[in-house]
Amino acid sequence: MVALLNAAPGDLVDGWPQPTDGIIFGAPAIGPEGEIVVGTEIELLNEQGDGTVYSFNPDGSLRWTFETGSDYYESSASIADDGTVYIGCWDNNLYALDGETGQQVWASPFPTEGLIVASPAIGTDGTIYIGSYDGYLYAINPDGTEKWKYEPTLGFNFPVLDLSPINGSPVLSHDENTVYFGNDNGSLYAINASTGSRQWVYLIEEIPLDNGVTSAPAIAEDGTIYACSENGFIYAIGPDGNLDWKFASTESMRSSPIVGTGGNVYCTSRDGYLYAIDAEGQAMWETFVGDVFYCTPAIDADGHIYVCAYKETVDSQPWSAMVAVNPSGDILWEFDFPGYNDSSPNIAPDGSIYFGAHNGNLYRLEGAAPLASGGWPRFQGNRRQTGLQADLLELDLIDYFPALASTDADWNYIPWFGSGWLKEIGLPWILHEDHGYLYIQPAAHNSVWFWDTSLGEWCYSSELQDDFLFRAEVGGWLFYSNQYSSESGRWFYDFDVPVWIEVPLF
Repeated sequence: MVALLNAAPGDLVDGWPQPTDGIIFGAPAIGPEGEIVVGTEIELLNEQGDGTVYSFNPDGSLRWTFETGSDYYESSASIADDGTVYIGCWDNNLYALDGETGQQVWASPFPTEGLIVASPAIGTDGTIYIGSYDGYLYAINPDGTEKWKYEPTLGFNFPVLDLSPINGSPVLSHDENTVYFGNDNGSLYAINASTGSRQWVYLIEEIPLDNGVTSAPAIAEDGTIYACSENGFIYAIGPDGNLDWKFASTESMRSSPIVGTGGNVYCTSRDGYLYAIDAEGQAMWETFVGDVFYCTPAIDADGHIYVCAYKETVDSQPWSAMVAVNPSGDILWEFDFPGYNDSSPNIAPDGSIYFGAHNGNLYRLEGAAPLASGGWPRFQGNRRQTGLQADLLELDLIDYFPALASTDADWNYIPWFGSGWLKEIGLPWILHEDHGYLYIQPAAHNSVWFWDTSLGEWCYSSELQDDFLFRAEVGGWLFYSNQYSSESGRWFYDFDVPVWIEVPLF
């Protein structure tokens, strides 16, 4: 599927892990340039940590940090398609940060009346949806102003308010008409994304444990909503709000479910098992991986599932493991590390697996395949954690421009791209498995357009993508040919004819 980086799957990548000054609770997000963004908590017992948002490059170098100086970040960051980072804080605020510099985008953060531990969802129109411990779901415009605020009630002419803390992140339906979220009182809501009015509410029964929905739902391609509850059940609920089926584990479920490309559902429980369930609610297999607290699994394009779990205590210290499980439920490998984990893994296009830990480290492991491109393959549905399935179908810059792996004379090798300069043709072309021939040449101008022969459209890359723009030589960019003028069109060589052809820019 994808060329491995430099070693076997499960091995630690050179230069990693990268330390931070606090507990990493949230899941790392991967931005459109391949940057990794994660927040930290202060370690209360030892008063260690800085409550900081970190942005790293894939080589482990630090891009920027952001801290409020007042509290810490349990929320996982969500990254908009323009690179803007949205993250909630224990100071009750939602922050918008410039993805390149880490500076605040809004003059002041968006305030709520409670802690924010959930992650934002982001619509294609730029609307940000976030829940708070004050019990409200907020819709926020891209300029930081409030669009609407939903005050949950139990409904059905019920007079009792259900202002319960919202721990779980909201997600958007595929058509973006509906926002789904759960709360600690065991209610799963469907809210009109435009108006903030309730479409329906599903009440989770207490049998016999607490019934809170403390994690984000997952949405299958047919619109089915899957939600896990602290009562130990996973629920499959149709878009109309009616129950299709429920499946029982033996202990609490506090992490989100995921959905594979074939419609199978995967979830974990405090009983230590990773469960595979088909779309009809029937068990396929279960594999003991260890005690999973809040870590949501992730599934790659080869069907391998990755999840972190507490494994054992060594010399009075806890140890956890990242566990890789194949589609049949067999454990492929484990990577052990000290301390606990709640951070859900993320998978980059080159197969790298990123996750954080309570020991303050951000890890990067070798992988075998990119994130699955269908279903709902991980926490918040995609690498940027926007809670929107459609974002799986959008190519990020990192999909085109991985870091240059090695250089040998005038040959350049990039993971899963192939060879850069085609010596036998003598032209600066690169053959991409999915996107055909892409034209490259050195250029003096940093912001460029290039033609994707598979998509049949022009794609833009700015000078800000330096680390992820494939360079055939120092200073060389993935590029078109000939002129800079938008009226002139661009010339490409057609190897089948073979002739040079002109492609209009717009």
